[in-house]
Amino acid sequence: MNLKKLIFLFLFLSIFVGVVFGNFFINIQSFDKQRENIINDMNLAISEQVEKGNYRCCIDPPCTMCYLGNWIWDDGICRCDDMILEGEFDKVCPQCKKGLEEGICKSL
Repeated sequence: MNLKKLIFLFLFLSIFVGVVFGNFFINIQSFDKQRENIINDMNLAISEQVEKGNYRCCIDPPCTMCYLGNWIWDDGICRCDDMILEGEFDKVCPQCKKGLEEGICKSL
């Protein structure tokens, strides 16, 4: 193999490897950045539900537990504010219960 072909092959492989691995590393986000994006997206979705009147949380910023479906509410809604006003404290998510204990609940 002559020198020109060898140099061409080396340059081609260098560029190929650079593009493949460069794009690979550019597209990988750090855990912190991924978490930040997820939290921002969730907070935006909760804000949209608040504006629609579907997320009536008693604390500010609103809880996330209800939105994630980890409590008795489904479909990204929160009714903890309603439950507090009705005196049904057993139907309030743990984040809102903590808000009640800390005196940051805006329902009372």
